[in-house]
Amino acid sequence: MNILIIGSGGREHALGKRIASADRKVFFAPGNAGTSNIGKNVDIRANDISKLVDFAKSNQIDYTIVGPELPLCQGIVDEFKKNNLKIFGVSKQASKFESSKSFTKRFLDKYDINTADYLSTSDKKEAFAYAKDLLEKDKKLVLKRDGLAEGKGVYIVDNISDLKDNIEDIFSKDGLILIEEYIEGFEMSLLCLTDSKTIIPLPTSKDHKKIYDKDLGPNTGGMGTYAPNIEAEAYKDYIKENTLSRIIEGFNREDIDYRGVLFIGFMINEAGIYVLEFNVRFGDPETQVVLELIDNDILDLLMATSEAKLKNVDLVVNDNKSVCLVLASEGYPISYEANKEIEFKDNIKSTIYHAGTKKEKDKVLTSSGRVLNILASASDFDNAIKQVYEDAENINFSGKYYRKDIGPSVKRIYVRKKDSYDFESQNLKKKINNTLDIDLSDIRIYKRYDIETSQENIEKILYTVLAEAPVDEVYAFDEAIKLQASLNKAIVSQYLPGQFNPREKGIIDTASLIIDDSDFNVSASTVYELSDVSNQDLEKIEEFLINPVDSQKVSLIGIPTTLKTDHDKNLENITYHGFREYDDNQLNNFLENNSMAMNLDDIRMIRDYFKKENRDPNETEIKVLDTYWSDHCRHTTFNTYLDIEFDTQTLLDRTIRDSFEKYLKMRKALDIKEPINLMNFATILTKYMKSNNNFDDLEVSSEINACSIYTKVRIFKDGKESLEDYLLMFKNETHNHPTEIEPFGGASTCLGGAIRDPLSGRAYVYQAMRLSGAADIKEAYKDTIEGKLPQAKISHEAALGYSSYGNQIGLATGLVDEFYHDGYKAKRLECGAVIAAAPAKNVRRLDPKAGDIVILLGGRTGRDGIGGATGSSKSHKISSIETESAQVQKGNAPEERKIQRLFRNPNVAKLIKKCNDFGAGGVAVAIGELADGIDIYLDKVPLKYEGLKPSEIAISESQERMALVIDKNDKEVFMEYAKEENLEATEVAQITADNTMTMYYKDQVIAKLSYDFINRNGADRYQKVEVVSENTPDRLLKKDDDPIKFYDKLSSLDLSSKKNLIEMFDSTIGKNTVLNPLGGHKLLNPSQVMVARIPVDEGVAKTVSLMSYGFDPKLSSDSQYLGGYYAVVESISKLIAIGSDLNQIRLSFQEFYEKMDDSKAWSKPLKSLIGAFEVTNHFMIPPIGGKDSMSGSFEDMKVPPTLISFAVTSEDIENIITNDLKGQGKIGLIKTEYKKDGTLDLDNLKENYNELIKDIRAGNVISAIALSRKGLLADIYEQAVGNTGFTIEYDNLYNPMFGSFVVEYKKERDFIEDIGHFSKDIVINNIKMDQDILFDTYIHSLDEVFPGYEELGYEKLKNKKVNRKLKSDKLVEKPRVLILAAPGTNCEWDTQKTFQDAGADTKILVFRNQNQNDIKESLDNLEKELKNSQIFVIPGGFSLGDEPDGSAKFLANILRNEKISQALEYLLKKNDGLILGICNGFQALVKTGLLANERILVADENSPTLTNNISSRHIATFVNTKTLTNNSPWSKGFDLDKTYRIPISHGEGRFIVSEDKLNELLENDQIFSVYESAPNGSNYNIEGIISKDGKILGRMGHAERIDKDLFKNIYDVEAEDIFENAVNYFRKDK
Repeated sequence: MNILIIGSGGREHALGKRIASADRKVFFAPGNAGTSNIGKNVDIRANDISKLVDFAKSNQIDYTIVGPELPLCQGIVDEFKKNNLKIFGVSKQASKFESSKSFTKRFLDKYDINTADYLSTSDKKEAFAYAKDLLEKDKKLVLKRDGLAEGKGVYIVDNISDLKDNIEDIFSKDGLILIEEYIEGFEMSLLCLTDSKTIIPLPTSKDHKKIYDKDLGPNTGGMGTYAPNIEAEAYKDYIKENTLSRIIEGFNREDIDYRGVLFIGFMINEAGIYVLEFNVRFGDPETQVVLELIDNDILDLLMATSEAKLKNVDLVVNDNKSVCLVLASEGYPISYEANKEIEFKDNIKSTIYHAGTKKEKDKVLTSSGRVLNILASASDFDNAIKQVYEDAENINFSGKYYRKDIGPSVKRIYVRKKDSYDFESQNLKKKINNTLDIDLSDIRIYKRYDIETSQENIEKILYTVLAEAPVDEVYAFDEAIKLQASLNKAIVSQYLPGQFNPREKGIIDTASLIIDDSDFNVSASTVYELSDVSNQDLEKIEEFLINPVDSQKVSLIGIPTTLKTDHDKNLENITYHGFREYDDNQLNNFLENNSMAMNLDDIRMIRDYFKKENRDPNETEIKVLDTYWSDHCRHTTFNTYLDIEFDTQTLLDRTIRDSFEKYLKMRKALDIKEPINLMNFATILTKYMKSNNNFDDLEVSSEINACSIYTKVRIFKDGKESLEDYLLMFKNETHNHPTEIEPFGGASTCLGGAIRDPLSGRAYVYQAMRLSGAADIKEAYKDTIEGKLPQAKISHEAALGYSSYGNQIGLATGLVDEFYHDGYKAKRLECGAVIAAAPAKNVRRLDPKAGDIVILLGGRTGRDGIGGATGSSKSHKISSIETESAQVQKGNAPEERKIQRLFRNPNVAKLIKKCNDFGAGGVAVAIGELADGIDIYLDKVPLKYEGLKPSEIAISESQERMALVIDKNDKEVFMEYAKEENLEATEVAQITADNTMTMYYKDQVIAKLSYDFINRNGADRYQKVEVVSENTPDRLLKKDDDPIKFYDKLSSLDLSSKKNLIEMFDSTIGKNTVLNPLGGHKLLNPSQVMVARIPVDEGVAKTVSLMSYGFDPKLSSDSQYLGGYYAVVESISKLIAIGSDLNQIRLSFQEFYEKMDDSKAWSKPLKSLIGAFEVTNHFMIPPIGGKDSMSGSFEDMKVPPTLISFAVTSEDIENIITNDLKGQGKIGLIKTEYKKDGTLDLDNLKENYNELIKDIRAGNVISAIALSRKGLLADIYEQAVGNTGFTIEYDNLYNPMFGSFVVEYKKERDFIEDIGHFSKDIVINNIKMDQDILFDTYIHSLDEVFPGYEELGYEKLKNKKVNRKLKSDKLVEKPRVLILAAPGTNCEWDTQKTFQDAGADTKILVFRNQNQNDIKESLDNLEKELKNSQIFVIPGGFSLGDEPDGSAKFLANILRNEKISQALEYLLKKNDGLILGICNGFQALVKTGLLANERILVADENSPTLTNNISSRHIATFVNTKTLTNNSPWSKGFDLDKTYRIPISHGEGRFIVSEDKLNELLENDQIFSVYESAPNGSNYNIEGIISKDGKILGRMGHAERIDKDLFKNIYDVEAEDIFENAVNYFRKDK
């Protein structure tokens, strides 16, 4: 049989190869170098129809197959049939579907086949008008030539310039243009055989038209294909029923005899399936892969088609996976060279189809743009992809090019919680229904993962990393695609590119423990499936769920071709030619065009500087200076010189003026000559006290980024007490602008930034305070103003962000409060304050010298940190929420925890000469500030990804990173210490003596600036200030004694309990908390001060640090002077109320004001500071630091004038009392009367302070409350609720009484006014109040924003008694405890201290995972240490931030490692060892099966596990527990009737167990402990379990945090002696 195949490409070669056989002779016209190996080439062009007819006749051709479209459209089929020659292909009539796209579109419209909206026109003017409107509406459109274009006649246009050019180009070639709407989605190619009666779809395929990876660049004829198209398979049946049937109907109605291939291009998205176009021939290179999946004889199929016998054909499709890679000529599809010799190596295993080749003599040469097709088939895509790319390297020719992303190397996985555990979806549904007033019937949340690795690798991590069988439903591979196709209405949210995604990092880091794939990559997103929702409501929900600052909506369907990010290096550094000659108009335009933070005077200075330098500046130099001189970095507002005019009208105005005169008098005493500025107001008292030698405790250094004072710490060690010198550091910080636009990230990095400042001073940060300010958080969502997020969303997500960071890093939050004022709608207040300490001997402050080196330590640089400094110096605008994403980063708390660990090492701290945190300003500021002479090598700065310009590297801030100076000779030892703590460290700069900042990229100078110029900090600024007159606010002087009003007042935002908010923050970690944020019997009474033991390396501190705050936004709005005045009074009074004296109290201020855009606005911070100065000056209690944020404006809205006073001191732990009222004494008032001007007699206040201090020390005052903005009755109620009732009589129940105290006292005193007593009921001014209403109002008023949780009562369980060994048979003198510290662990120090106190030797092993070698070394070390230990402990924390979507997965996979699981068995059996897991450790032990089954396994759906709390939030509180067994090494001797009160802090503490498994646990005496009332929803209230032999214990409660003198306001705190028992199990002497 003679067969003629017309064409010369890879398609024809593939058809010929499949058809060729011994009894078939194949001719190719004209063919190529490859086809000549399977048949005979004939030198006739494909469109020379007459010669082809003659050839067919003269060579007795039995059947002809037409490949390309041109001869089909020219009528070759009709000519062959006229000559009675059999041929495969469509008639000229049918070929119009290819030769005219307009014809096809009309056909699709007529037969109701879904396609893109379009215009077909021959009128250029009409075309442009239609296209311009479409471009404005959709931002993109598609232009198509109507006629044949060899696959290259399609243009995707996104700008007006290209639109004009492409329209001109099309009309120059065709008389008709097609303009289509652009449809997002994924493409599907479907080849069908049809004879007009029957249509048979062949296997689906995926073509890659674009020239570059990730489907970028111009269109080509196709750069590669694969089949089947896995994402399209789910739609094939629908297409067959709804599209193909209508096509056949149309053929018949239009009387089109269509016999041949119908090649349909589809676009599929959430909105539907669209037909893009028809082709009337086999696709190339689609045909190559499709043929691999068909087992039929291809010739039989083609002949059945042309003979209209397709109804008799059964298509046989195999399960192969086929990939075709196109090798192209460099420059294709624009211009390229041909005639390049092709070399084929011998070991090629793929099938090679020639697409554009020719033979000359014995050589194979390139002849076209697409040269070769490499095709491989396998049982799975991974092997097929691997093969084609291996063979691509075995073929060479000059200019060879191919894409690196052909084939489905990215796999899609969906994971969701099973219905019974999906509280996240349930809670979100409730929130949407309540907030948006949408009756949403159902919502399901899926975690979606696109993962680039092999299927084999995914199967390894599916139930160990991505999901947990007991609680998750998993949809992988084909199931994922089916699920996706079934989702009707869905919203997919994904972080913006460049944002740190902890879930992705969690997957990558955890997977690295299981698989070894250097190219492993992941993209994570969240899918919300919605039921019964209108399109209008869908838009509302989308807006509610997705914040454009950090996230974006992405498509539900369409799997990316690759996740690789191959960024090229980018050395662009624009020089601003002519800049030094700019006039003021040009400079103003320059400022605006470059969105700069500086002003005209500053930019004039820069122009003049570069004029002297005789050169123009470049982009990096300008951005460095803009950053350096920003208000954030240089406090330009506070350093502005002021010309002050007073308007003294009122009594209070005279008081303000008197205070100002005191300030002037102090300036004179100090001989200050420079003009007045706000900074001088804040610092003058410190200067005055230092000049009078009255401030010996202040640490003075050019380095310090935080307030730092020397203090003596009492340390009890080995039975003796000593005094040691410590540095006590504290810092406050706001992240108002970032939190306003992206609450979670802004708030988390607020805390991260506050921590970094004292941490850079080598101090260990151990306690934090969180203050925030919001408008009405109960405001209806519909009332949210344009450009703003809803207040409730900001408040809730900011709390999640701040608490998440603090909880993960292991920082105890000692106090949480939120202020409410309408002004905070202009911009949120997000304020963090931290306290830190370090032994003074560990901290060196040395000036860097030439030759010293700068090390970057910690996180990497990306675009997500650009503009942090300049951005925070600007006001919020409507556009901010959509344009300032680069100014907000996501925090990575575990990384900063590593730096804490490193700097706490005295050997490391002593190596550091100077250190700067990498906050706002990035390299330029963090490194630039270290010395006035430095060479910085930008090419050495570690990046998150390549492609950053030098200017971007220079100014992008990076969370969790330090820049530090060390001697070059110390580099090797420092790097080793950093490696031990799993930290990346890189040398990036060198100190010089040339007084210049020079930035290099390799040998190229990027920026060069004189420090004499940099340190000028911009132009001096001058401002006239009109001091606005003030009246004494009525709320200070008026009184109200009506108790009935309390019912309403208690429901107000400010007075309602913040319990649910406070419990989101871990307050007990660190084993140093003295006052819990909530105390009393029911943990309802908020502490006014945060107090903690100062952490010491050895022994126990008997000295505590105290921090309080003072601020009232309402008072500060009414009178800035009194606002500042009473902020200081309140902060001091709170310290006194819990037992401090007045000695060594130091202050730090936080200022937050509107943008200073007129002379009256300036008077607000000025008056606040004058008021604060009056009080600080009287008490000689100086502010020694502070932070200002002067951009609190939005349109015409302004924040309330905000000056927060933070007061800090240290005190003996024995002197600390608590605020909560205990019902054991009488209720009294220590009153300091207001004067007529609203101020206090400060001498009288000081007397009251001293009397109260004396009475507390004498034990007469049991509890004391510094009265606050809430008023006397609210202050009493919130400290009595849950503990006692009370009866009081007083005439001023509601207005603030700053400087006064309510006390619980025993004996009468002259200075204490008796106002009541304790009682069962609450009686106020002789009216008995309804306690139930008050309680419900107080506790639940904020539930809609900060949800609570239902506590489940205990149902009694009883273990069966079993025989266990309670004393080891491997006794030792001192057992050795191995404590694992993996990324995210934060309780290792608490655990170590507890075991040391119990008598054990301890070792903390840091698990390193910077690379595969680190992992291997860590596993080897862990194996070795396990075998040398008696007790192994996995302490609490957040393993990789509890990512990916589940706790302890990283830890669990460490344990699953074969050598570690064997070492654990060795520890348990050979060493008779014990294992303990607390919180995160418990989760790891449960999820590996070690606890319940005593062996490592991958959990199945019936395994016990720990999952999310029912409330879907973190809970930090104290719980009452019962121990159910005293029959184990851990619980020997316990009283089973006793209640133990211990702290918990977790988000995933809900223990899940089936009834059968529960009975098994009870049968084996494995229930260790239960909650009396479970806050997390644990099944059967289980808190902890043990292994069958009793040697492995896992529990959620943090018993290791309990110690003597801690938690003074928590009643009856006590933990079981599990640590002592474990140690005694091994001790010979016990």
